[in-house]
Amino acid sequence: MDAVVSGVGVESVEYHQDSATVRIQFDQEKTPASMAVIAMLAEVMDADPVELDPLHSTVDPDALDALVRVRTGTDGDIHVTFTHEDHAITVFSYGVVTITAGHESSVKNYGGNAGR
Repeated sequence: MDAVVSGVGVESVEYHQDSATVRIQFDQEKTPASMAVIAMLAEVMDADPVELDPLHSTVDPDALDALVRVRTGTDGDIHVTFTHEDHAITVFSYGVVTITAGHESSVKNYGGNAGR
C-alpha cells in the first residue's frame, strides 16, 4: 500500500491532466471496489465520503464488488462503467478505477508529473 485516500489504502494514484482523469490502483484482496470508488470520488471532489450521494443510488455496490472481484483461471478483463456525482467512473477487474469529471474544474490536480 503506497497511499491512503479518504481512509482507504491504494497502491497508486495518477492524474492525467489532458483528460481530467484520475486513475487509482487498489489491492482487491483488501479493499472492495465499491469502497475504492467512494474513497477516490470523495478525494477528487474534495468532500467527505458521507456527503456524497450513496453509491447504491447509481449502482448496486455488492454487484459491482462481485463483478470485478479477483478471479483465478479466467480470461479477459471485466469492467463496469457508470456515472455518479457527475463523474464517469470505470472499475476494472484488475484493481483499477478511473474517474473523469463532468466538469474539469471539479477534479483535484494531483500535480507534478503524475500520469505522464
